[in-house]
Amino acid sequence: MTFEENPFRVLNVSIYDTKATIIERADELSFEDPDREEIFEQARTILLNPKKRIAAEFREITAPHFDTCRLARTLDEFDISTVDRKFSALKVENIRRQINAAREKSKFPAVQDTSAIKFELKNLHDEFRRKIQDSFKHMNHDKCVLLANDFANAIVRTEGKFGIIVEDFFELYRLEMNPFLEETTEQINSLLDKIKSNVGKKFLDGLTANVILFVSAKRPLDKFSIALGMNDFDDTEKIFYKIRNVAIKLFNEKDLIDEPLKITRMLEKNFSYLPPLAELIRKDIKFLEDTKARRPTQFFLDAKAALDKIQQELDKNLHFEKGFERANLIFYEKIFKAQLVFDLIRAINHKDFKPAELKELNAVAAVIYLHMGTALTWTRRADLAFDCFKKALPYAESSGDIKLISLAHKRVEEWEKINKQIAANSNDSSGCIWWIIIIVILILLTR
Repeated sequence: MTFEENPFRVLNVSIYDTKATIIERADELSFEDPDREEIFEQARTILLNPKKRIAAEFREITAPHFDTCRLARTLDEFDISTVDRKFSALKVENIRRQINAAREKSKFPAVQDTSAIKFELKNLHDEFRRKIQDSFKHMNHDKCVLLANDFANAIVRTEGKFGIIVEDFFELYRLEMNPFLEETTEQINSLLDKIKSNVGKKFLDGLTANVILFVSAKRPLDKFSIALGMNDFDDTEKIFYKIRNVAIKLFNEKDLIDEPLKITRMLEKNFSYLPPLAELIRKDIKFLEDTKARRPTQFFLDAKAALDKIQQELDKNLHFEKGFERANLIFYEKIFKAQLVFDLIRAINHKDFKPAELKELNAVAAVIYLHMGTALTWTRRADLAFDCFKKALPYAESSGDIKLISLAHKRVEEWEKINKQIAANSNDSSGCIWWIIIIVILILLTR
């Protein structure tokens, strides 16, 4: 029976009216609207029967509490918290007392057995449940999830003060979401299998997107479980641990750090609302961040490899003895100056190096220039040697290596003096010859 079908509403009488008033009203309406005479007669029959009228009396007594909610067409308009609170306040004995108070005035016998009132209370509960269920069926997924999340947050704040209508809401929401959650879980499992063998951006992004969808839909149920004090979120934990185990596998078996850290931060954003998982995630992130801080970046490893390759070229092609002066000079002009210098600059010109890594790379660059400059001291091009030593100095200073800085300064000072002396004696050919001899002696003494 809907509230509009209530015999009291059909005849426009109250629960306080006597039999005579009910009969008189039914006759008047039948005369005025003969096409509905059967409806009026049926309403009169119900209201004149003490047992049958209990349902109508129940509806009249509870109507003021739920009329607004009953007219609501969607869950946005249907104030579940208010309905839940008012429905929870309905007590069988109180309703019987109100019915009997009305019957005393209407001259109907008092209600002794409460079974009919209990039955009507159940019918009212079923009506609200159907309204919630129908609303879910006609609501799009995103709106449904948003409403459930907002409501779950509000319920958590009530500290467990809710009743059966709220429980119905989350039970029906679960039924509505189950197919979606199962489908999303399959997608997550499939992506995890792919990530184990191929940690590509496409698969990681797909995993993140599906986790967000899964958690958004599942979070209201988990929060309601917390509000119930049950902490029953095994399905969510199962997904969490599967993802976490893949991150661990990538770290342990593939020696990766950025990808496991990205996955773990994604877990933090999506699963930290569960207290048992929040602390574990925090520890995982700290471990990975500390490990990453100790581990060289890939940019550094690539740059170091490039500089080591340059150093190998120098070791292979430069000679520090007589007879290779021309070979050293050709290597400088044709290979070092033309190619390797650019490779060196390119290798260490990156913004994502750690400070310690950049210092180490600057030290290697300084050694390369000192190496090249020393080889050029065996040629007649003291100006080129001096230029290499000057270029080594800023790299040495950026490295912070005291010994390396001291050596670079010493070489610059020495060869600055030598170049000045050569320039001063450039017009004296005999002096130049003697100066070359002095240079060779100096080199041998300082090696």
